[in-house]
Amino acid sequence: MSSTDRPIIRRDFTEKLMLQAIPPYRLWHRTYRDSMCSSLALPGRTAWALQPPLPFARTGASAIAVVDLHGVSGGIVSRVKVAAIKVGRPEPQVVNGRVDISRWESVAAFKDTVLDAFGHRLDVLEVNVHGLFNMTRAFLPMLLDTRAKLDGQGIVINVAFSGALSVRKSGASYRTSKLAVLRWTEALNLEHCDDGLLAFCVNPGAIKTHLTINEPEEVRNRLPHKPEIAGDTIAWLASGRREWMGERYISCPWDMEELLGRKDEIVEGNKLKLSMDF
Repeated sequence: MSSTDRPIIRRDFTEKLMLQAIPPYRLWHRTYRDSMCSSLALPGRTAWALQPPLPFARTGASAIAVVDLHGVSGGIVSRVKVAAIKVGRPEPQVVNGRVDISRWESVAAFKDTVLDAFGHRLDVLEVNVHGLFNMTRAFLPMLLDTRAKLDGQGIVINVAFSGALSVRKSGASYRTSKLAVLRWTEALNLEHCDDGLLAFCVNPGAIKTHLTINEPEEVRNRLPHKPEIAGDTIAWLASGRREWMGERYISCPWDMEELLGRKDEIVEGNKLKLSMDF
């Protein structure tokens, strides 16, 4: 899309809109027939990182895993459960853990914990780390197996960053790593789409996180988005398969209804993918 013709930023894509928009799910277990039966592996402990588990709980996810390098407190687990109960959903099963995603042994050990807790079932894998290789290596086989045998969603949503699309003087390593995430996600989807995988990237938005804590306040004030806009949008994107989104870049602050309305334009123009024009 051209810089003058992008989807507009819509700031009212909130919990209420999300709950109205998400349709009933085809489920793979009778016990949870009113629930979105999925589990979420999310490393992170910042305000933004907590947001995806909360919307997943509110939309009826029955099994949620939350991990962090330093561990996840019981208070966070309680908040996830309360978020579901407040909107009339069954209390989800929440597994918390301490995982160093840069170490394969740590990720593999947590995979065993998830298998034991969730009964070898996984519907949606949400990865928000620079160590997504380890997470995918551990969980992709289970994700594809659930897709094939239990009609799971089979969706991988990797978190990228709008800064990966440009070059500036600061943040070179972070921008470069997120650029790699974009291309790697394209390759992942291409290689495993026939196996039932649907993989794409999201930009969570311009959110004040710990990465900007040392920046001048005038710089931080240019980051207008709240963590909820990312969490709610990601939960909505994970609620159903939209095959045309595979390998693409989606920005959470965009108007999702407008984005869906421009599907043909995006597909025909091969837009929202990395490319180099010669």
